[in-house]
Amino acid sequence: MSGDGSDHAKVTLFDGTTVAVRPICPADLEALKRFHLRLSQQSIYLRFFGIVPELSHDRAHYFTHLDGVDRFALVALDPARPDEIIGVARFDREPGTAEGEYACVVEDRWQGRGIGLTLTRGLIEAARVRGYRCMFALVLPENVRMVNLLKDLGMPERVRWVAGVQRIEVDISAREKRAVD
Repeated sequence: MSGDGSDHAKVTLFDGTTVAVRPICPADLEALKRFHLRLSQQSIYLRFFGIVPELSHDRAHYFTHLDGVDRFALVALDPARPDEIIGVARFDREPGTAEGEYACVVEDRWQGRGIGLTLTRGLIEAARVRGYRCMFALVLPENVRMVNLLKDLGMPERVRWVAGVQRIEVDISAREKRAVD
């Protein structure tokens, strides 16, 4: 991500579209609730492992009021409507450790364009600065996009099964392996 001097970074997606990415903030509470309402039931199920028709005020407050150290999130914003969130990636530190749980969700009409990967890479940079060495995601087996996103990072990973869910651990202390052209 290349910053423009503010807390927003401009990123270019696979299709050439430019979107703004920035840390989530308390003022995003209502935008996050609107974002959730635009998600398909399938996207909600894959993210929350159940049907969550709307985010309650308390849950939206929890997701938008972060300390920036142990709990941090990035949002991607719709270029046509910059007050609307189109993707969120977050981490929550496991208390007393250098690892955190990771989650990401992208609005359905924006999926497959690189937002999830872009947000995840930015989140990894932020996590490293905050002393994290490992991030893990709990992923349903049918969530192929998330499994592929984590593989696309090119970082060492380990997969374990916990109660029918994949726990994919990514060693973020290692640098990404990128192909050299």
